[in-house]
Amino acid sequence: ARASLALEDFPSGADASERYLGLFDPNDQFYGEAAVLAGEALSKNGQPFAGLQALLSIPQEAPTEVLSEALVLVKGLSQQITFSELQELNRDPSSAPTFKGPIATELAVSLYLRGDETEATVWAERALGFGVQGEAEELARGILAGNLEEVMGQPLVLGAILPRSGVSPGLVEYGEWVLEGIQVAVEEFQSELRRPIRLEVLDHEGLPDKARASIQRLEEIGAVGSVAPFREDLLVEAAGFRTGSLPLISPFAAIVDRGEEGVFSLSSIDPVSAEFVAEYSWDLGLERIAVLRPDDEAATSEAASFRSAFESRGGSVVADIVYPPGATFFQSEFERVGALLPDGLFLPLTPRDIQLLAPQFTFYGLDTLGIQLLGTSGWTEDEVVQDVDSRHTDGVIASTTRLSQEETEAYRAFRLRYEERFQKSLRSQIPAYGYDAAVILLEALRSDPRNDTELLQAMERIVDFPGATGHLTVDRNGIHRIPQLVRIQDHELIYISTHLHQAP
Repeated sequence: ARASLALEDFPSGADASERYLGLFDPNDQFYGEAAVLAGEALSKNGQPFAGLQALLSIPQEAPTEVLSEALVLVKGLSQQITFSELQELNRDPSSAPTFKGPIATELAVSLYLRGDETEATVWAERALGFGVQGEAEELARGILAGNLEEVMGQPLVLGAILPRSGVSPGLVEYGEWVLEGIQVAVEEFQSELRRPIRLEVLDHEGLPDKARASIQRLEEIGAVGSVAPFREDLLVEAAGFRTGSLPLISPFAAIVDRGEEGVFSLSSIDPVSAEFVAEYSWDLGLERIAVLRPDDEAATSEAASFRSAFESRGGSVVADIVYPPGATFFQSEFERVGALLPDGLFLPLTPRDIQLLAPQFTFYGLDTLGIQLLGTSGWTEDEVVQDVDSRHTDGVIASTTRLSQEETEAYRAFRLRYEERFQKSLRSQIPAYGYDAAVILLEALRSDPRNDTELLQAMERIVDFPGATGHLTVDRNGIHRIPQLVRIQDHELIYISTHLHQAP
């Protein structure tokens, strides 16, 4: 276990330390030392709750030096676990009195930050009764005096640059929905981070100079990160005006300039989506596929991913037909497709292009040739699924990261928190995107990063996180969700069960 930790092989270290601890009875002279090793190893492997459980199993009769070393770890790890985990540990009557004080203090702090000052006072008094000293004593007394914020220091500032005026009413409504999701995330993490959280909401008014001014304001007040504008152009403006690498996460920007460090989107182009469609196409028995797309970055990227995956399976991309952005008539392109008579046609398009192009596919008679239409997320947006005549979309197979028809456990938990806070039903998925954008930043703050660089590093350690919009993984190339495949039928998305949906 120690060798693995020294080599920074934390999974192996955690596994070995748990097996080592399992060799001893709690009354054995080596048990306390083994539990401290397990607590350290599990902590470094990102398992603070399991690490605490190992430490709290140390009996009060253990050597003083072991209890002292364990107490330091208990204090640190108790600041990294969730509110429900704190509650669970405080219900355990078996832990040594030495460790009860720090755990009770952290629960008192969490309750206070959640607004439950009465219950927080109860636990603060218990913590003092356990004889807490130092910082824990200051926190407990701060709760009893009603000035915990002063004791804990300045709040963490989370920014949100949203459309609140100067844009269409629909976009303002989207902004309000996203803000609601952010507020749910802040309320949830308020009790789990050991600092008060302040949400700073700024209005970009749909204007580049306002987006730049918003970034300047957030940097001036020391914001840790921000939910960023929906539109790519405003996101680029904001990102380019930063003096450092303040993390920005947009809920809906389609493409992010990957040259900008710390700029992410929950809706950026992900090559995995096109790969899923390609692999499923081959499984369907399609062998010859043509690609029809605009000459832009998003479609070019998705087409390249599709071709690579499809040809690696043995398929053939018989043509890559490109039209200029903004085109409205596609007769020549469809005549070429008809002449090739492929098994399928891959169309990585925006909703606007689909609204123009899909009816023409039918008009020029290609719907009678047995060509399977394939696409990516543009086909699954409401303005296509709901607004385009079903004659032109029925049977299309596409990839999507939209929530499935069945509510996930994470989405259900978000919905319940949303409805409890706002006392109304959750009628849109939009708030979930605001929630996840904020949650990624807040989750990364658990490790108490000291600057933008450390915060970005913490974000990039988020792997397969159960967000409201799906399981989220962050790396330098963006935020990824495992896509799902759907078939469009009668203005509905019919989710396709396939082995491709398993997490890598």
